[in-house]
Amino acid sequence: MLFRFFIGIISLSPLFFGSNRPWSWSLYSMLIACLGILYFSKNLLCDKEFDILISPLKYPLILISIPILWSIIQISSWVPVNLSHPFWGLTAEQIPLTISPSISLSPSETTTSLMKLMSYLLVFFLSFQFSRQSDRASIIFNTISYTGSVYALYGLLSFFEGDSPLPWLNEIAQQNNLNSTFINRNSYATYAGLSLLALLPLLLGRVKESLIYGVNNYYGLQYFIENLFIRSWLPILLSMITCTALFLTHSRGGFLSSILAILMFFLILSLAGKFKSNNTILILTLVLSVMTISFWNSGEKLLNRLDTISIEREARLNVYKILGNAISENYWLGTGYGGFEKSFRLYRDKTVKGHYTAAHNSYLENIFELGILQAFALFSAIFFIAIRCLQGIWKRQRNWIFPAIGFSATVLVGTHALVDFSLQIPAIAYTYALLMGAAFAQSLPKQQRLPSRR
Repeated sequence: MLFRFFIGIISLSPLFFGSNRPWSWSLYSMLIACLGILYFSKNLLCDKEFDILISPLKYPLILISIPILWSIIQISSWVPVNLSHPFWGLTAEQIPLTISPSISLSPSETTTSLMKLMSYLLVFFLSFQFSRQSDRASIIFNTISYTGSVYALYGLLSFFEGDSPLPWLNEIAQQNNLNSTFINRNSYATYAGLSLLALLPLLLGRVKESLIYGVNNYYGLQYFIENLFIRSWLPILLSMITCTALFLTHSRGGFLSSILAILMFFLILSLAGKFKSNNTILILTLVLSVMTISFWNSGEKLLNRLDTISIEREARLNVYKILGNAISENYWLGTGYGGFEKSFRLYRDKTVKGHYTAAHNSYLENIFELGILQAFALFSAIFFIAIRCLQGIWKRQRNWIFPAIGFSATVLVGTHALVDFSLQIPAIAYTYALLMGAAFAQSLPKQQRLPSRR
């Protein structure tokens, strides 16, 4: 029951603007915290073995604790005055009020971002604990794929109708770009890419069943074609729906990072010897055919946008340049986790036009907010999990597809983070954490997934 409720609330997280509203991310943080308390209490009160596994997570937990602890220090008023940001001293000179200086320029935003980061960590932790059983890992991936297809179908309906059938989403309905229930089309493109990756186990499982007699003989080829259309029509249809929604976002970064992640998925599995050479070509041809058909019907505007890519005309380069200078001025301490929108105002100049709530490069933004070492620890925690998933592809004889998707999903979000801020959207971070928890658990050999003793 607890497991079903857990994946249920994560599946609903995109429904209200991707949970990118104060009330929704606060509600989800509270719900996930309650789930964590219930899970730990259930294990502590159980008369059987203490079924919480910590050992495989020790290194990523140590790494992620560094930015968490540093964020707490950033909002603390008891840090030495010489470590606090100079802005607070200038403010105290201008305003005759008692001001508590801190390292963070926006303590309230840092507190909120810290709350969200810890809720993402808890989702990953719970997903890891639940997914030590392969059948539950399979349920998680199927849930992400089916849920993603539902949001894609909803996005298509609202895109072609022009109005959202859900009243609270009318304000974000865009006729020219598909964004489903998300505020930003680029953010939804990342979510659609994750959903597409989660569909691959279902699709490849059906294809594998159809290849039982091979395709080198007439009977095997006939069986493959018939079985593919009779038993595999649902994952193919869901893949086409999700692909079409992804293309209609007209997001260049989302499209390219998704394509790269899918190609990386097949490349890694081919190098690991998980596919026979003929089967690899056949399966890849099938996947590319599904994407080509979807692209043929919906990719014209996306092609036009790809043709207009010009680095020199991208205003974001001016932002990156300013961030580079700002980072060099505050290399070790940062300006406060999650406080980019307010902190950036102190550093921007006339070369930057418009209002920026995010840097459109999560790596630079996190270094700017946390400091170089603390941000590197955050990146390293994710990198460590991705590498363990990569190793699991070679180590596992069964269910190797789950860590393969985990590694590919990290390629997707990591590449898109170079030009956007999708992982700062709670629903995407929750979905990615849910997926990676299952992938990481299934990357471990069976003996390492056994319950620890009390």
